[in-house]
Amino acid sequence: MAGNRKHRQGRLTAPRSGSWATSSQDYLLLATDLYGLSARYANSIDDGNCSPYPLAGVPLLVSTLRALLIEANAGILGLARHPEALKQLAEDQNEVSLVRRKYLADDDSTADDFQLLQEVRNEIVHPAHMPAGSLHNPPTELLSPTDRGLLQSTGHANTDFVWIEQLQSHRLFRWAFRTIEAIAKRVIALHGDDFGPFHLESYRKYLEHDAHSSAVK
Repeated sequence: MAGNRKHRQGRLTAPRSGSWATSSQDYLLLATDLYGLSARYANSIDDGNCSPYPLAGVPLLVSTLRALLIEANAGILGLARHPEALKQLAEDQNEVSLVRRKYLADDDSTADDFQLLQEVRNEIVHPAHMPAGSLHNPPTELLSPTDRGLLQSTGHANTDFVWIEQLQSHRLFRWAFRTIEAIAKRVIALHGDDFGPFHLESYRKYLEHDAHSSAVK
């Protein structure tokens, strides 16, 4: 397994034979379809928010952005290759540091949201869903989504759904899309994508699914 990870890292930093193309739109299309399913599911529930689809869609959105970052810094959007950024993507545990430094140096709020999104993604992809020590069940390091009303919750301070059920929230999914959209806008603008307006529009398609839904207001 360590060898596979090393090989993935090497693909970002050392030229190899073969061909490749953009894949971020493939990830994004699937995430958007999942968002549509989530909106319909949430709209069929009395509270207008409960949905299992964020468990699949939120991690996919983080992968969407990673794919876009690789494509942009490899020069596929139109500007030159940025080997130092590709090296950082290969070596860092996640994309937070690069995004904060290169794209969101003047936007701490979105950078903090992306760091939080990474933590939510980790909770889903690497579940440790036994009791976390808080009365209402989120890990103590992840109380911010609760405070911001992003989770599926009873609203009670001392008792709530189990943690993974709280992550099954259409509001959380919408916040994740909004965060990725904001970063994608910066990436596309910085790297001079000739098809930028059309490219960015694909990151806004999720909004169409809420247009006639009571799931998110």
